[in-house]
Amino acid sequence: MKNLLLFLLISVSGFTFGQSMNEIKNMVQSINKTKDFKIKTVPYSYYLNKSVVTDSGIELKGFYKNGKLRKMEYFVGLSVWNVITQYFFSEKNQIIFVYEKRYLTRGENAEVINPKLVSEKRFYFMNFKLYKKTGNEDGEENPDYVRESLDLINDLKQYK
Repeated sequence: MKNLLLFLLISVSGFTFGQSMNEIKNMVQSINKTKDFKIKTVPYSYYLNKSVVTDSGIELKGFYKNGKLRKMEYFVGLSVWNVITQYFFSEKNQIIFVYEKRYLTRGENAEVINPKLVSEKRFYFMNFKLYKKTGNEDGEENPDYVRESLDLINDLKQYK
């Protein structure tokens, strides 16, 4: 009896989690299909004034629909990498998904090359907690995307 109860509990929680994952994927697809966002861009100069400097710049874009932030795109250009991170938010302003891509921009002898995609990662969130991550493991520790998203939202609010 205990085994049956445990099996049912695991099955129901797995089904619920799978359903939530599908909901997140559907919300992200819907956000990506939206065409008439109001876009606010925070340029590199804003970050220079905050003494945040990179080799190839920083740019943050906030995508708003009906006054609500639905997506952010954060570009960071480093000496060898370009990192593009997209953050997606629910109607209730909760982070639901993060998609990070890393591009190699320098070759073995430090020569400039066409950006080459070397890493893709996906992070799924529910109630501000990481529930699942997928993608290339590159040995680097993943940032606290919840905290980072709040910092970036603050940058969007402060930039005039």
